[in-house]
Amino acid sequence: MRNKLFLFDIDGTLISPGNVARKLLDKIIVRNFGQSPNLTYDDVAGSTDPLIVEKALVKIGIADGEISNGAKTIFDQYQKELAPVYNNSDLPFVYDDCVHLLNSVKQAGLSYGLLSGNIKATAKIKLDKFNLWDVFPFGVFGDDAAMRSDLPWLAREKAWDVLEKSFRFEDIIIVGDTVQDAIAANKNQTKSIIVCRKHQRRNELENSNPTIVVDDLNEVDVNSFI
Repeated sequence: MRNKLFLFDIDGTLISPGNVARKLLDKIIVRNFGQSPNLTYDDVAGSTDPLIVEKALVKIGIADGEISNGAKTIFDQYQKELAPVYNNSDLPFVYDDCVHLLNSVKQAGLSYGLLSGNIKATAKIKLDKFNLWDVFPFGVFGDDAAMRSDLPWLAREKAWDVLEKSFRFEDIIIVGDTVQDAIAANKNQTKSIIVCRKHQRRNELENSNPTIVVDDLNEVDVNSFI
């Protein structure tokens, strides 16, 4: 039996960050550029932090030549300001069904890591609140690649470096909650488990051709992926 690699998304899959991070990003953009991009769930779901900020700056009319420096300013402030705001909020919480799936993966002796659009520093802040950061041996993040579809093959390389194991793409399973997670899996010919956290999104999730869509990650039988 070949080993499998499960890659867990963070926001919407492992935890719910509430709207804390999104509101802070909006606040920082207003502070620096005087306008709000009015970031919504659709602006951030399944995207990476670099793309979220880039699109936000385009939305408020920042010139192409100024976006790179503007994004750097935003991320410098975002990393410094997120921890106190996030840690003092009672909105974020852990999805117990995802922790259950993670434990099932571990008990089966399979490999696992993180695949998130968050930049690494903010991913750590979000997971540290729930003592989940150190659970994962490695991860790939938004500052590794701006395009989510580039993250699976980077995870494969990182797994070799950290775990000293080689995985075929068909032995990688992305666990996420958005259409973009399924698309990233399909582009890299990996498998995907997509959890539907918002009932009204079910049809679009199913139409993105994931391996499976579930309403609850407790429904997943890890043995079916072995």
